[in-house]
Amino acid sequence: MQKRIMMNERGITILEVLVAMIILSVSLLLLLNMAMVAMDGNDWANNTTIATQFMQEKLEQLRTSQDLTDGSDTAGEYVRSWVVTNVGSHLRKIDVQVTWEDLRNHDKVDSLTAYVTCDSV
Repeated sequence: MQKRIMMNERGITILEVLVAMIILSVSLLLLLNMAMVAMDGNDWANNTTIATQFMQEKLEQLRTSQDLTDGSDTAGEYVRSWVVTNVGSHLRKIDVQVTWEDLRNHDKVDSLTAYVTCDSV
């Protein structure tokens, strides 16, 4: 003899559908927020890498040329400036700074400081 268990098969109620839609909506909104945070992080990392390359490039130019004067220039959306300070008889401090705008139009600044020896005073 086979026993059959009858279950109450009524289907899905409207309340269950609404709860499922709310959970799905909240989950999608959280994923969208995570995507925006990831985009901001990627933009910051990209711009910081480019700024660091520009600063290093200028520092190498100043080291090899021995023309240690203050100045600034622009490369695309990046503004690079440098200040040379006399620290000792043959020692100069070079501060290089790069400024740019992020995705939200906030000014960002990255800077680098190095000391260079000079042949002349």
